[in-house]
Order: sequence, then structure tokens, then C-alpha cells
Amino acid sequence: MPIAKPFAMQIVEEISGIIHQHINFIDDQGIIIASTDPSRIDSVHMGAKRLIDEGLTQLIIASDDQYPGSRKGINLPITVDEKIIGVIGITGEPQEVSKFGEIIRKFTEMTIRDVAIREQKEQRDKVLSRFLENWLNDPEYPQSPGFEKTAASLGVNPSVHRRVLVASFAVSDVLGTSDLQERLDRATRLLRQRLCDHPDHHTIRIGARLVFLILHQSDDHLRLHTQSIIDESLAFYQLRLHVGVDRDSSDQSLPDAYNQASKALSASMAFGASRLLFYRDLHLDLFVHEIPETLKAEFVAKIFGACSISERQAYCTMLKLLYHHNGSIQKTADELFIHKNTLQYQLNRLQQLTGYDPRHTQNIALYTLAMEFSKSFT
Repeated sequence: MPIAKPFAMQIVEEISGIIHQHINFIDDQGIIIASTDPSRIDSVHMGAKRLIDEGLTQLIIASDDQYPGSRKGINLPITVDEKIIGVIGITGEPQEVSKFGEIIRKFTEMTIRDVAIREQKEQRDKVLSRFLENWLNDPEYPQSPGFEKTAASLGVNPSVHRRVLVASFAVSDVLGTSDLQERLDRATRLLRQRLCDHPDHHTIRIGARLVFLILHQSDDHLRLHTQSIIDESLAFYQLRLHVGVDRDSSDQSLPDAYNQASKALSASMAFGASRLLFYRDLHLDLFVHEIPETLKAEFVAKIFGACSISERQAYCTMLKLLYHHNGSIQKTADELFIHKNTLQYQLNRLQQLTGYDPRHTQNIALYTLAMEFSKSFT
């Protein structure tokens, strides 16, 4: 495996900082690609070339003129997967620097292996993300050639029933906070750890949103588990977390579930406060958040235009209770702690102001929409 020069330079600088000796990193062709002595970079190290060609376990150089391009010190092979990929050289009196040799060699090999493993994981994560995103957005993707093979290679079981959750942090009101990114990172780790606690749970980031594909769980279980994460995010990191959840159905496609969860999230974020929202609980929320604010304001003005802001708020409270009690004057009056004749007077007054009788069935939908829209302007 080829070693990039910046990475090799990072290794030699780190080692030199510990043992305070000049360090060279030589590639598998015998070329010095990194050194704490800049004058030696890109030169041929014939001692290291011999070590590589003959497969030596080490090469001690007693004098600066023993091998062209070499100086006295010790050189050790860097082996990964039983193959020499380079040489680490320590310049200095052999008897003095030899004591560092084995430790430095093992340190270098471990560092390279760790980076290689991390790069492999990053590459796998990219492939997995592309696979999941294609699956979420294309209903025909499971029928495409190679889908099953790719799924198997990534450890994804496409035949199990999954739930889809889409989550996002609301940060527009705290963008100027200096530690915001750190809190976002920590809260995101919490979210991933708590929702991806099974090998067959997967997550990807799409824009500013995190999408979770998890094995089937009931709405009640998801509500309890996810709400605790939302509460912790606010308590520990001062971040409002919104989560939308799909409809619990075994006969819908993953793109349908993703679309449902996305709509639930958008509705959740429209409410402002941290909220978990299930698609099954959406009614007006399905489209209210998609209507421009100017149109909402125009509709509210059409219904409540003759009312002051305080009057509108009072009438909305009254109508909400009236419709909750299915039009019962007595129950509504009791909850408002007023006489039913007072309530009748207020309803008549509202009809005079708006031109719409709030007790007439054909006007209930108008008032309901106006009350919903008016939440944006209270």
C-alpha cells in the first residue's frame, strides 16, 4: 500500500518529537519521502533499498559513507500484511539509537494499520450511504441488477420490516454560540448511539437531516425511546431536536416510509419546540407548514380581520373548546367558567364581526384553518 507523503511526514515529526533524533521515512522503492532533514527528501537511500530487496529484518549503518544517500544509524522495515511497504530510519550513533528501533517500528506499523482500517471504514460508509440513499429515493431500486449482492456485501438485510425516522436539530437561534459545533457533534453521537444500537440498524445523513432505518418497533416503544433522546438533547446540550416517524405498516415501500417521516419532521419543525411527531398523527399538519406565510396571513385576515389581536386570541381559545366538546354550549361555558348565555353572546358577536356563524357546520372548517394559521402570528 502506497504511503502519502503528508502522512509519512506526520509520522516522522511525531517520532522525532519523542526521541529527539532525525527520522526518515523511505518508500518501497528506496526513496526518502519524508524526513526531519528537508535536504534528504526525494533522495535515494541505498541502505534502505538493500534492506527491502533482501528482506532484511534491520540494517545498521556504521558510517555516513557506507551506502550512497545514507547516514549512520538504524533502519527497520515497515511490514503490513506480511509485505514491506517502506523503511523507517533513525539517524545517529547506532549503539544509541538502536534501543528505539523496535518500538519505533511497531509504532509506525500500528499507525499505518489504524489509518488503513479507518480509510476502509470511511470508504464502506460512503458506499453504504449511497446504497441507502438510492433505496430511500427510488422505489424501483430493489429490482435493479446487483441490489441483493450489494446489500449482502454491506451487511444490509432488505427483507426485514423497518421503521424510518428522520431527525434534525433546530440551531437557527443559536448560530452565534461559540461551542455550537461541539454540542452538535456530541448530540449527534448520542442520537446515533441510541438509535443505531443493533447491527441491522442503519443511519445516513442527507443534507442537515439524519435518517434512521431501524428494525420494526411499535409506535409506543419508539415514542418512549425517542422522546428520552429529545429530552436529553435539550437538557445536556441545549439543542432542540425534532424527529418525524413513518406510519407503522408492513406493506409500504421504504421510499413511502421515508416520505412520510420527512413530512412528519417538517410539521414538527413548524411547531418550533422540540417534538416527536408520527405521520399517523398528522392532519392539518400535512400541508400547513407548506403554505407560504403571506397566504396564511391573508386567510387569517379574511376571517378575523375585524378583530384585534387580543380578541382573535380569545375567540380562538373559545372555539377550540367549543369544537373539542362537539358544539356543546354548556360544556364549553363550564370550562371557560362563564354562563352559557355569555358564551352565546360571544358567539353571536363573533358572527357579527366575521360574517361567519361559528356554529354552522360549513364554517367549522374555515375557523379551524384560521385558528391553525394564526399560530404563526401569535
